[in-house]
Amino acid sequence: MNIIGLGKAGCAIAEKFSQYPQYKIFQIDVDAESDFDFIGQYEDAEVKKKAYSIKKQKGPEEYEAKTPSLKAFFGNIEGDTSFIVGGSGDISAMSLRIMEQIKDKCDIDVLYIAPDRTLLSEKRKMHEKVTYNVLQNYARSGAIERIYLVSNPQVESILGEVPIVGYFDRLNDLISSTFHMVNVFKNSNPVMGGLAKPGDSRRISTVGIYDMEKDEEKLFFPLDTARETCYIYSVGERRLREDGGLHKKIVTQMKGKANDETPNVSFGVFPTNYENDYCYVLAYSPNIQS
Repeated sequence: MNIIGLGKAGCAIAEKFSQYPQYKIFQIDVDAESDFDFIGQYEDAEVKKKAYSIKKQKGPEEYEAKTPSLKAFFGNIEGDTSFIVGGSGDISAMSLRIMEQIKDKCDIDVLYIAPDRTLLSEKRKMHEKVTYNVLQNYARSGAIERIYLVSNPQVESILGEVPIVGYFDRLNDLISSTFHMVNVFKNSNPVMGGLAKPGDSRRISTVGIYDMEKDEEKLFFPLDTARETCYIYSVGERRLREDGGLHKKIVTQMKGKANDETPNVSFGVFPTNYENDYCYVLAYSPNIQS
């Protein structure tokens, strides 16, 4: 799977994915540390991580207009691809033009990092709002597979108290590890249930943490009108073998999730070797979020 990080936030989260062997990492940013000379051919090189340095521009319009050709940089990229970007940075204006260069070869989803908007200047608020809406509409049109919305303030509230030093590092750890585990389970076989593919119109999405013992979920973004939800139970093999009440517990929880607003609920139970059980939730909406 390919991970493309654009800008400071996107590259920082993409870097977190480099610890996992399943991903090939592409980082694009101003003054990015490049390990390669991108002049010439290197498509056959077994490279796990590449970086492309962008020249600093005056504003978003200039970044969009001067989006470079990245054909050589991406090489023979294909398949499932996550494009990670934070909306408040001027460089995010390159997003559509970059994705246009690979959309015929890749199945793209966007991981959009929404900042704390109360801390942005009026100019940055306007730019972030434009990026936020444009990327959602891009997903809703079917030009890409979907967009996952993540709110930094929401992630902070899940973590609790987060120190200033290492603040974004802590947030990015939770974001990257959660998406990684979701990717793993999407490509695994459950011992119970199954993860339903969301409807074509429901391309505005988010993920979250689900506490099975408390029956509480905490989404990474306050998604409005979630029409479909999907729950991932990651349970230790010993408990799966010995807990006679687990089946009833899970079935009861899932029956309680379906309602008029969210009529479609699916789930999967997956065995793990971890000592603790971890559960995740995915939510899907057909509506552009405000």
